[in-house]
Amino acid sequence: MPILAKFALVQGVVQVLGFAAGLLIVRSLPKQQYAFYTIGNTMVGAILALADSGISSALTAIGGRVWQDSRRLGSLLNTALQLRRQLATITVVAVVPVLIWLLAQNGASRLTIFGLVIAVLAGSGLELITRIYCVALRLKSEIRQIQNQALVSALVKLAIVAAALFIFINAAVAIWSVVIGYAVQYVMLRRWVRREVDRTAPADPAMRSEIVSVLKKQAPHSIYYCLQGQVTVWLISIFGNAESVANVGALGRLAVAFALLSSITAEVVLPAFARIQSMHLLRRRYLQIVAGYSVVSLLSVAAVAIFPRQILSVLGHQYSGLSADGVLMAACAVVSTTGGLLWSINSARAWIVPPAFLIPCTIIAQIAMISFMDLSTVKGVLLFTIYSWVPSIALSLWLALRKMWWTPEFA
Repeated sequence: MPILAKFALVQGVVQVLGFAAGLLIVRSLPKQQYAFYTIGNTMVGAILALADSGISSALTAIGGRVWQDSRRLGSLLNTALQLRRQLATITVVAVVPVLIWLLAQNGASRLTIFGLVIAVLAGSGLELITRIYCVALRLKSEIRQIQNQALVSALVKLAIVAAALFIFINAAVAIWSVVIGYAVQYVMLRRWVRREVDRTAPADPAMRSEIVSVLKKQAPHSIYYCLQGQVTVWLISIFGNAESVANVGALGRLAVAFALLSSITAEVVLPAFARIQSMHLLRRRYLQIVAGYSVVSLLSVAAVAIFPRQILSVLGHQYSGLSADGVLMAACAVVSTTGGLLWSINSARAWIVPPAFLIPCTIIAQIAMISFMDLSTVKGVLLFTIYSWVPSIALSLWLALRKMWWTPEFA
């Protein structure tokens, strides 16, 4: 419990700093500029998800066997970096044209598009390397290092945004504040890796084959969850206008309450869940995690429903009229994070919903919804996103029930 409490405290500070920087951005940028910022941030997330496609999961699995050997761990990291560069190249070729088109569709100038594309590429490149190195930190249980880097990165971002308010701020400057935060974390991680890992170790063909085998299983899910996680912004960018994109991006700040909970779950709760060897305890912990997450989620939605004006006031006067949409956004955040939680719990035990079931079910539901829903409005895309998560949640619950209650042995 002391470890969990300490981790939660530091992560809480990091989230508060990130939330403060986000609020400064949303309150200071005109709606069109904030729309550009939202699109840029969304595409960074898309690149990171697609360029990973299961590499981090494979790293964790293989690293669990070699983390005490500096040379073998270095070989593993270099193998993963080599693969990630190849995936990143393919991803960038696919994503950048979409980014340019979405920005142009919402009225961005050529200079703005150029600045945002460079910022997105720089931020993605730094973070892709950082995420590889972070796996080594976690394997060695360097929780303090992880927290120090996150804290310094958040402070730098907040300082840059605060300084920009007195000089000049637009969407590109806001994105670059995120990029510089990534750069600071990258430098700190690189120093740690030089001390703890043999970076001269060559890539290992056997490790590469093992990572690739995981990629083949995980890639369809990675693509699915990437598209699913970004679908709200993409749809409103295509069917709506810059104001609607800004509204969705601003309302997305309300989901910050789930960021801390998700971080604690990923870094502390799920690793412990993965180590459980008693079926009785496994069932109990599963119910406790889901129940606890559900209570916090419902309380968050209730808070937005009871105090919509007070909560929305932190976003600034530009977004004061979005009370009804605020409740929907909170509900959307609950549904999407619940879907992610259930997927993560199952993944911790290597229980993977077959993509042949999940992806077609979701696509069929979405095609049906597109035909009758108004996707040019904030309400329409939020409802679309909520309903799109239903197949994933249902199948994840079904698989967990099957593994824990309907089969007598560990799977």
